[in-house]
Amino acid sequence: MMLRMSLVSCAVLLLAALGCTSEPAPAPAAGGGSATSPQPAAGTAKPAKVSLAPAGEATPPLDGGRVQSNMPEGWKFLPRSNDYLFAAYYEDKGGIPRLVLRESDAGGLPETTSAESAKQLVSKITEEVGADKDAAMTVVNIGNAWFVRYEKAMKFRSLAASGVFLETVRSGKRYSIELLTYSVDKEKFLPGLYRFAADLKVEASEQSEVKEEPSESEEAKPEEAPASEEAPAAEESAEKPAEEE
Repeated sequence: MMLRMSLVSCAVLLLAALGCTSEPAPAPAAGGGSATSPQPAAGTAKPAKVSLAPAGEATPPLDGGRVQSNMPEGWKFLPRSNDYLFAAYYEDKGGIPRLVLRESDAGGLPETTSAESAKQLVSKITEEVGADKDAAMTVVNIGNAWFVRYEKAMKFRSLAASGVFLETVRSGKRYSIELLTYSVDKEKFLPGLYRFAADLKVEASEQSEVKEEPSESEEAKPEEAPASEEAPAAEESAEKPAEEE
């Protein structure tokens, strides 16, 4: 009897030493992976879970026919201006929300064709907007294109506003698509920004560089002033949100 009790005691002590319990071990995750969801590495691009607004009217051909996209449904054109390549508004022509497309020289930046190739553009934007600002910079894939996405806190008519920016480099040009909206309406109008970005088409630079040379009579003529559309554009420029400091 004493021998049996000693054996039972030894068995209990052995189980305790091995850390065993009466609870069943958790089942392995399907597919052989860990049951704990892995955390993405810092700086890794994640597929953007974006919703696209229905497509509305197409923009006119821009930059000599090289660039074109679709406005979100319900949006309208703003007058042309030297401040941007294209702009549109939703309801209030002099207010927000509005979409603005800007174009500048890429300055040697590579084409944004993947998360890896976007790294230099991320560095350039960080240098421009400042790393200390809450830009929430990420690389996102929208449609068949890659963009660097970041935000700025703004004020418009003394109310909190947001600027959401998508930037990409294509055919030697750097394109910035900006959504300017009141902060409370940001989520409502983000699908419109993503629609414009997803439908943005840029022709290859080789095609764009082929230009018809002017005739001698055209060269002799003084350059005519373009039709005046600056008055509405000036109104728009005066209402442009300023970044909050």
